[in-house]
Amino acid sequence: MARNLFVFVLVLSPLAAHAACAASNGEALPAEVREAGSLEASNGRRGNDDDDDDSSTDGGDERDEGDAGKDARVEDDGGASSLVEINEIYVDIDGLGDGAEFVELRAEPGTPVDDLKLRILDATGAVKYLVNVGEPGAKVSGSGLWVVGGNQTFKLEVLDRVDKTVSLSAWGLENTHGAVQLVRGMQLLDVVGWTKDADAGAVPPPGLPPKATAEGTPAMLPTIRKTSGKPAHSFGRRSGAPDTNDNRADFCSMAASPGYDQKPCD
Repeated sequence: MARNLFVFVLVLSPLAAHAACAASNGEALPAEVREAGSLEASNGRRGNDDDDDDSSTDGGDERDEGDAGKDARVEDDGGASSLVEINEIYVDIDGLGDGAEFVELRAEPGTPVDDLKLRILDATGAVKYLVNVGEPGAKVSGSGLWVVGGNQTFKLEVLDRVDKTVSLSAWGLENTHGAVQLVRGMQLLDVVGWTKDADAGAVPPPGLPPKATAEGTPAMLPTIRKTSGKPAHSFGRRSGAPDTNDNRADFCSMAASPGYDQKPCD
């Protein structure tokens, strides 16, 4: 028995010595064998708990929908992703008519917008209009801005550009209390609510998702009206300010500028 053990040790010793020598000299060692789960983990995949959360299709509360909207991305042809959000809105408080109203979006130049829609909600939360943001193949221009509106924005008496003109039979924003959702299918990308009454709160949720009608508190409608020598006023995102996910904090009254750089807050 002792003789057999001694022979066995002599056989193994050269193999162990070769492995140690190979490691020190940079020679390839036999590949490590891993289970499939280990390979998936090493490739950056998250655990099963995270996967379950991401794949859930249960309807969340309105806060979840709003938060999801801020993380939503639109893929361009090169595979890059870019946030698309509502940047400026003109609601007619000047008697100019629906044709002067617009919704301006901002995104990285080249971002596709042809699969996006605006859901325009009235004061009751009902979907008043569902509007295509762009024609097939439409992409954001080099300005980083894209404007959807009526065909009479010249009445604002400002430098204006509309990229997608909407028929007045399918266009119009509520001039006291309303909201606009930016959606792709049933995915909420952004939402802005507004009101002329600081105590009114957001409009009720629509019958079908997405349900959010504002982020935080709705933005306040401008009080400056268009007069001789004064342009119409919209409400837009504060230039250079962080997005706080609260419409009232993020938007302010300003001279309208559809398709052009934001004006300063009043």
